[in-house]
Amino acid sequence: MRVAVLAVVLLDVALLAFAEVAWLTLAVGSVPLPVSILVAALTTPLAVRVVDRCFPGSRAVFAPLVTWFLVVVVFGFWGPAGSGTFPADWRPLVLIAAGLFPGVWVASRPVRPVEADAAA
Repeated sequence: MRVAVLAVVLLDVALLAFAEVAWLTLAVGSVPLPVSILVAALTTPLAVRVVDRCFPGSRAVFAPLVTWFLVVVVFGFWGPAGSGTFPADWRPLVLIAAGLFPGVWVASRPVRPVEADAAA
């Protein structure tokens, strides 16, 4: 069951990363509106937390971050038409930072003891 949860989380992270790269160029008029940066900052730590609950204390918590990063880099820098979809400004760097830093912070926090052990 835990492996199925991990597979679903990794699929979800890959789809989110693809959508975040696709919507990074969103603009209202000439003003960039990078909502996908906020989505990345909120969803990657949640994915890490879900994996941490399934695999407490293991390095599997970094799997969503690695998956997210690889999808963002592949679809951001390389695309079907040759060049990627990343705009040539500050948004790609902020997207990568907003996706990775909160997730790494959640993944590197110390593991809390399980309540079942404390009750015994």
